[in-house]
Amino acid sequence: MRLFLRQSALGLLVMVFTALALAQTAPPALVNVALNQRVIDLTNTLDTSTQQRLTNQLADLEQRKGAQIAVMLLPSTGDADIDAFTTQLFRAWKLGRKGIDDGILLLVVKDDRKVRIEVGYGLEGVVTDLLSHRIIEEQLTPAFRQGNYAAGVQHAVDALTMLVEGEDMPAVDDTRETIDESAVLLALLLGAVGGVLLAAGKLHWRRGLIAALVLTVLLTALAAINGKAWPLYMLALPFCMSITAAIFGALWQAKAVFYFVLGLIAYSVGLGLVDHYLTQVSFINWLAWPMAGLVVLGLYLILFMVMKAAWKNSPLGFCVQSVMVLGVYGAAGYLLELGLEGWLFALPISSFAALFIYGQGTGGSGSSSSSSDRSSSSSSSSSSSGGGFSGGGGSSGGGGASGSW
Repeated sequence: MRLFLRQSALGLLVMVFTALALAQTAPPALVNVALNQRVIDLTNTLDTSTQQRLTNQLADLEQRKGAQIAVMLLPSTGDADIDAFTTQLFRAWKLGRKGIDDGILLLVVKDDRKVRIEVGYGLEGVVTDLLSHRIIEEQLTPAFRQGNYAAGVQHAVDALTMLVEGEDMPAVDDTRETIDESAVLLALLLGAVGGVLLAAGKLHWRRGLIAALVLTVLLTALAAINGKAWPLYMLALPFCMSITAAIFGALWQAKAVFYFVLGLIAYSVGLGLVDHYLTQVSFINWLAWPMAGLVVLGLYLILFMVMKAAWKNSPLGFCVQSVMVLGVYGAAGYLLELGLEGWLFALPISSFAALFIYGQGTGGSGSSSSSSDRSSSSSSSSSSSGGGFSGGGGSSGGGGASGSW
């Protein structure tokens, strides 16, 4: 038991630092700015007439060619790298048409004196990295160096528009080799329900297999009627159902874990509904921080169990260990030299140290009890043996170019 607690503590420590790393590397809140217009200026650099002219130009281009170009000016990206930030923003806004990904994002970071052109997959052969770099170096940054930001943005938009205008953009192909998301979600959902019913003994495996075959045949027939790639349905849907059936059937054996996963899924679905119908949310922040909170809560629960075991093992030893933990807390708070914040930061440090300090005091009894448990179990076993204008795209492989002035 003590070994299990120590291993669990180590695992939770890794999860805490991972969650904190995710939170630190998460893009700034500016990623959550809603794409409610084609030109977004958070620096108040462009005048109203320039913004309106650019908006009309980009709207006309989208109407004729289908490609979506968005322009954003912001003061700074903070500690975030401009390439990573632009990719996150591009995907959050889902620029370009779904299945074609013909979107372009021109991002100007005024105070950082940086600029980037992010290009979707569908336009990487048209607006190449080399051409993006030339637009930045020849059209945009020369005007920026002279303080003429409106001209620089206009020149860059003109150049991008000319490249898109000269290309025969593909039409949306409804018969492309993909599977409808609704069919995959239905298969995953029914597979999960079937797995739980099988594990609970409420459904015989033959009936479950027949239901899976009937669902696959029906969805495949509908795909064939609608001109979809029906062979993919025959391969993918049974795979999805079997995977979720196995996962949720196994989770049902541990009820606490099962309901935790169910709650996490419900929470994620709720975030998706809020993001779709109400306002954009950052899934990284809204998932990472609650998970980090649960991890910290679990850590302190384990710490409480370890402290309780240490007290039962030796009250005097528990008092000595408590003095050591307080010493770690005092030393950490003193060495950080951050005032009140330093003492707050010292709390998790001393808590981590307490897991090992109290755990060492219970290691001997735990090992002896575990050995006795093993001997007793072996003897017993031996005796019993026998919104906005987004087009739904947003896929980008990092194509484009960055620059500075």
